[in-house]
Amino acid sequence: MNTAQAIQRVIILGIDGAGAYMKEADTPHIDALLQGGSSTYGAQTVYPSNSGECWGSLLHGVGPEKHKAQAYIQNNAQMPADPASASLFRRVKAAYPNSPMGAFVCWAPILTGAIEELDGVVKHAAPDADLVPVIGAFIREQPAFRLLFVQLDDVDAAGHKHGFGTAGQLQAITRADAQIGEIVRALAAAAMLDDSLIVVTTDHGGGGARTHDHGSDHPKDMTIFWGCRGPGVAAGAELDGVSIRDTAAVALHALGLPLPEGGEAKLPEGLFL
Repeated sequence: MNTAQAIQRVIILGIDGAGAYMKEADTPHIDALLQGGSSTYGAQTVYPSNSGECWGSLLHGVGPEKHKAQAYIQNNAQMPADPASASLFRRVKAAYPNSPMGAFVCWAPILTGAIEELDGVVKHAAPDADLVPVIGAFIREQPAFRLLFVQLDDVDAAGHKHGFGTAGQLQAITRADAQIGEIVRALAAAAMLDDSLIVVTTDHGGGGARTHDHGSDHPKDMTIFWGCRGPGVAAGAELDGVSIRDTAAVALHALGLPLPEGGEAKLPEGLFL
């Protein structure tokens, strides 16, 4: 199968702060979505295991010392148009200049600190419950989109409030799963499920060095869930050594684009047929 021809768009659905605790939560919608695909509860994020560094690494395919998203976030600054490491949005824009893209987040600093300001990229920040209907509208109104990135934040907030891995946070993961179910229904209604590559992932865990926080190199902070489905994706592949950075390589490959020379992101072995 020519994966690049079969896949028309890439959708990245991110759940902030869920780490590998996804395994302990009830997630029927994500489980159904990833049937026929591959996933792991042993993927690794980057250090320090904080949202700016982690989402930046997912979007740029390199570590925090190269994408520098956290510095822009801390200074309330816009990532420059030509950063040292281009984001997925910039790379897809260069290849498909007329195709819309969307970034929908709860944590607004991602939109400026981790993504360049680009024409044709719809950026929207809102609480999770308000965000999901807006994503559905984008799917209906922009059917030619090539890249969609979603960040849901309530799970991380629940971890900080109740403790990571506690019943309170696991309940929040189940609510996020239902919201992802709504997004999947919008994709199905638009007949986009069969020709999309969809990644579901978390950015970091928590509860390692501190029960109600994250940021350390403890395995509970660093270990994350990562799953993928779509044309050309192997079913039930044993994914070893997956990094959050590899999401960028997977997205570029799916859209028929080359991986950057000297980049840190790689295609997980066995993921594609």
